[in-house]
Amino acid sequence: MEPGDGELTPNREKPYVAGGGGDGDGRDGEDRLNALPNDILVHILLRVGTGGAARTSVLSRRWRHLWYLLPELDFGPEADAHSIRAALAAHESPSLRRLLVRAADVGPRRIAEWLPVAARRLAVDLFLVNSMKDSELIEQGTFLELPCFGSATSLSLELGFLGLAVPPSGVFARLTNLSICGVHFHGPCELGDAVSSPQFPSLKKLTVLSAHRMNNFNIHSNSLVEIVLHGIGLQQLNVVAPALELLDVNCHFSDGSVQSQPVANISAPKLEILGWSTTNLDQSSVNFGKMSYLKGLFIAYFYVYGEEDRNHDCLRLLQHFQFDAIPRLSILLTYFPTINGDIYLMEDMTVLPDIVFLNLIFSSSGHCIGPSLFHVLRMTTGVRRLKLELHNHYKREFCGSDCVCDLPPNWTSEELVLNSLREVQITNLRGTENEFAVVERLFSWAAVLKQMTINFHNSITVSTARELCEMLLSFSRPEISMKFYINQGSRKVLYVPED
Repeated sequence: MEPGDGELTPNREKPYVAGGGGDGDGRDGEDRLNALPNDILVHILLRVGTGGAARTSVLSRRWRHLWYLLPELDFGPEADAHSIRAALAAHESPSLRRLLVRAADVGPRRIAEWLPVAARRLAVDLFLVNSMKDSELIEQGTFLELPCFGSATSLSLELGFLGLAVPPSGVFARLTNLSICGVHFHGPCELGDAVSSPQFPSLKKLTVLSAHRMNNFNIHSNSLVEIVLHGIGLQQLNVVAPALELLDVNCHFSDGSVQSQPVANISAPKLEILGWSTTNLDQSSVNFGKMSYLKGLFIAYFYVYGEEDRNHDCLRLLQHFQFDAIPRLSILLTYFPTINGDIYLMEDMTVLPDIVFLNLIFSSSGHCIGPSLFHVLRMTTGVRRLKLELHNHYKREFCGSDCVCDLPPNWTSEELVLNSLREVQITNLRGTENEFAVVERLFSWAAVLKQMTINFHNSITVSTARELCEMLLSFSRPEISMKFYINQGSRKVLYVPED
């Protein structure tokens, strides 16, 4: 790189650096650093980052081009497009393993200055994160054309809702992982057509998050093992993937025209995990095909209270799998902050698959979860493992005294026999009155319970945990193994109450 190519190029040579010796000749004593082979020095430079490595070129002629051998390059928002392109063009490593670019408010034209060069040089991973704080900076009608990465194995693109056009030709021969987030797709080539087997013969994992103008997703891939689609507006979803093991769909379906209605066709005979949360999609327009290997079903956003048809899609999905034996079922049960005047919707849930492991995620907004938990357990009395995840995003510990969330009251008085339940795990326990009422009932329902694990919320201190453990142990029985975990920084550690 010549002077003036950007921040990474030093603007002058230092006349002398102690220990560097100008030419690395050790004139001020033995120069042990310069005596090291290039591969060791490159390993050291990797520790200081690309910018720091580039600045070492002032040390001596030996160091001037050494950073060109780095197998990994990372650029922050301060690096302009010209600097990135120049660094990639000068790169001399036999293999560029990793390229990380973090940009801010950069439009398609700037990214297009260096992305084709990266496509030719990259051998493994590209991570591009573009944070767009001001959408007005994007030129209307502009979009980024994704070049063909013939040698890369992983692409992760977070574009800040820039326009993106996928190539209609070219083979991404070695690519196994493709992740795209925050884009406006531009035609004429549809994403599903582009990433189908002829162009992406090795693709194993595809993730698309928060994408606009996708409309139709039609893919036929013999290699895909995992597909995740979240925050996407679709009209048609057609997946033919004989090797697919995980499909996670969280999308809104809309009518494209009065002549057509939203449809979804899934042919994935080896599917093991299905996550399905859709709106405006009649389940009569969904064909899942045969799924003999299904081990887990995840259903998001079943509303405990709301208007009458709020859970229509979820209910049709449960009906579809009601006669199947699925080892694990996960359901996200959601409460609105204010529910007085809304309809209690749990009674609409009348069928569930035959399951062994039940995972219930509660987004409670501070409401009592007892009635909804009781309703689900009443339909799954053969469950062996139960996990309760407690989330309260409304930042309140409990609702008002006039709230109806503890109704119907049968969960506090009716007996429930869970003769197969051996293990219970509860996460994010805060120790509220409502939570303790639920835990106490669980002990009475699960007569053969062998183990209960409590992971306290990260706000629980050691002193508070001691008090909560004492109360929880008073509910327990001698034959039940009780384990408690508290948070210490970013780690979760076992807490053993003092005798």
